[in-house]
This record gives sequence, C-alpha cells and structure tokens, in this order.
Amino acid sequence: METLEKRKVDLRKQIKVLLKGMDPDDKSRLDHQVYQHALRHQELTNTKFVYGYMALSWETGTSELIQYFFDHGVNVAFPRVEGSEMEFYRVESMDDLESGTYRIMEPKKYCEKVDWPDAVIMVPGIAFTRDGKRLGKGGGYYDKYLEKYPGHKTVGFAYNFQLVPELPTDVHDHSVDVMITEQDIFFCK
Repeated sequence: METLEKRKVDLRKQIKVLLKGMDPDDKSRLDHQVYQHALRHQELTNTKFVYGYMALSWETGTSELIQYFFDHGVNVAFPRVEGSEMEFYRVESMDDLESGTYRIMEPKKYCEKVDWPDAVIMVPGIAFTRDGKRLGKGGGYYDKYLEKYPGHKTVGFAYNFQLVPELPTDVHDHSVDVMITEQDIFFCK
C-alpha cells in the first residue's frame, strides 16, 4: 500500500514536469489570463492588505498582480522563511526583495514584520482541487502559518491543468477559500 507522503511526492513530480515543460509564450499568455480573473475577485481588488508571494519561474505567475497592488496603494507583505516557519514582512516595491530560502524572493532584512489580521493570503501550490484542497511544495510553511494565524481569506493560483479530482491530504493540510485559474474563479468554501 502506497503511503500518503509517497503519493504526494509522486504527484508533485508529475505536475512539476508539466509546469517546467511549458512553452514560455503560452505561460506568459496563461499568466495574464490568471491575472485578469484575479481582477474579477472583489476580495483581492477591494482589500487594503495582501500577503503575497513572487512565483518561481515555473509556477503560475504573480508579478502582474503584485504590481497591480503596488500601483493601487494596497499594503503588501511577503513571506520570509525563518527556520521551520515563515513570517510576513512589508514590501513597498520589487526592490525590497532578494533571493532567499529555496531561491524564493523574500523581503530584505530591513523590511518590517507585520501582523495584518485582515490580509488576504495568496497561497502557492503544485496542485489543487476545485473544493480548495492544496498540495504545496512539501515544506509545510503555509500550513504552519495558517494554523498559527487562522481566519485569513486564502486564494490559490494555478493553471487549469493543476486542478486534480482529488489530493492526498492529512489533518495538517489547509485548504484555500478561492482558486483562480486562467479559465475561472472557484469559490471553495
């Protein structure tokens, strides 16, 4: 019998192959379509506080949406990994970011740690279900954060091919409230 963790590892590998094999022009087009759908989600366009992230080159792109937030006066914070957990720090532009843990863009050391209970959290993932279940990269950083700081609205971003019928999950895995793809917005909860 296959273990839960083995199923997660195998699915991560399968989806990463698809993500990393995307044609750059197709990826750019899909990223823009995801952005356009994100602008239709009122919790994102009407919020004053966002906990965002800068996608890796092979992940569903977030830079266009992050720039929208900067341009429209939204308070933006990014995660910084600290040991086995992460915390969010305010950034005012892309210049406040540097390559950090796992080569993910993180706030520079001078950025202020924040605690915004009303912040919408943009949550990355490798795969999702339409009802909001999420498979992350395996570090558990977002799950730990959401356990420690409950009550935030969460939004996942993915390409439609990252939506799967079911995911192997356990009690520590947190779902997202909303999923945004290049094709639609799914309200999960």
